[in-house]
Amino acid sequence: MNTEELLQAILDELRSSRTTLGFGHPPKARYIYANRQYSDCLWYFWNGAKNEHEPIDRHALTGVIEKLEIEEKEFRGKPDLKVNLHIRADRAYIIQAGFETLFAKGLLYTLSKLPQEAFLKPITIAVEPGETDQVLFCRIYNPTTGNSVYAPYPDDVDWQGVSDRAMAKINRGST
Repeated sequence: MNTEELLQAILDELRSSRTTLGFGHPPKARYIYANRQYSDCLWYFWNGAKNEHEPIDRHALTGVIEKLEIEEKEFRGKPDLKVNLHIRADRAYIIQAGFETLFAKGLLYTLSKLPQEAFLKPITIAVEPGETDQVLFCRIYNPTTGNSVYAPYPDDVDWQGVSDRAMAKINRGST
């Protein structure tokens, strides 16, 4: 390979790379917390250095779902299950919600019902307030058509099975 071909190959690789040159965010995922803990937002980032929340003024995030996991954390001395949905958008994000919340249940159930090929394309995840201050719903949309996916769940749901199905679909779709 001569010098010109080598330089062209390097240029082609730089152009096709997702790496943004110049100033930007660190390449680690940023957590988005989905709950109604604060009156000024439906979801937020946590700024640990300032020990305060940073409201997110948008209600929807569009990206490619890369991973779904259930994580056990400790909250007030007790184990607490969290749903972590990893999304690649303008950067990497992880939406985190309590496993027992309406947001997480709507998210998990809808993801488990989506066809396998849906995980190869961008999906829009949106937060929607309920009628009380504690209720937060999750809506999933096709970002191309704007249609929402409606997947109501019955009272007697095997949530571990739903989570396993959603994780399996996402893991197969993202490989």
